Amino acid sequence: MVFGHQVDFIAYPFLNDTSGGIPLHSPITVAPKQLPQFAYLSDYFPHSAKEVRHGSHIPFSEMKGGQHEWMLEVTDVLKLVWFPHSRTIGYEEGAAFTPEQLRFWVYHTFLPLLFQLEQVYHMFHVGSVEIDGKAVIFSAPSFGGKSTLTHYCLQRGHRLLGDDTLAIHTENDGTFRAVASWPFVRPYRQPAVLGDAAEAFVTSPLKIGAVFVLKQVEGNADIDIAPLKGIAKFKALHAADFSPIGFFKKEHFVFHMQFAKQTPLYEIAVPQNFARLGEVYTAIQDTLLS
Repeated sequence: MVFGHQVDFIAYPFLNDTSGGIPLHSPITVAPKQLPQFAYLSDYFPHSAKEVRHGSHIPFSEMKGGQHEWMLEVTDVLKLVWFPHSRTIGYEEGAAFTPEQLRFWVYHTFLPLLFQLEQVYHMFHVGSVEIDGKAVIFSAPSFGGKSTLTHYCLQRGHRLLGDDTLAIHTENDGTFRAVASWPFVRPYRQPAVLGDAAEAFVTSPLKIGAVFVLKQVEGNADIDIAPLKGIAKFKALHAADFSPIGFFKKEHFVFHMQFAKQTPLYEIAVPQNFARLGEVYTAIQDTLLS
């Protein structure tokens, strides 16, 4: 299960996820396809150690709803195009293409962008595990320690929701549920690699327990935890957004406001010392219990 969807790689069925669960949405097919040309092309920009760009038949600001064809091109690797009526991701292979690269770019980048455009989910760039039946979220800048802490929790028997990206679904009653991303974890970053298969993966939406914003401190510093309030909550949530899309500013503001009202956010000082991760883990559990 990937973001609550069944994703079928037609040409490479060995890539299909087998983690189980009941799909929340209609399936998505990934298949080789002759791709159209696009009139609107963005500039190339760096992403996951590659140069990428987007393409569309219409101005990007008019793409809300996800009911338009659009493209993600990864230089020398592949092109991916969304065909909304058949719910298919078509692709063309580049010189550096591999099936694993196909899965990486579909899971890591294409699907999160698609779900934001469709306004199915709000996407966060965070790590998350299940603790006592709820999703606990770790937020930090890239290389800020969220994947390391996520992996530490997995080693202690917790289930994975995501070590890089997490989807938040707004229920009909206005409450929020966390939807797991993909069943892979990479505690030490490698560009364009999903990592190792997680032994335990969450396959149904969970209520959200808390968000912990990680603040790296010296290795011998105290492990302080303080609740975030007011504007500090909004800043923390905005910083955790996955690749914010500029023309969703209003929707993101409303989401952040409602999410901040319902969800406890804390800042936690995390010493830059692997030997002290156990203390950080204990401090988080104590905070959740209190």
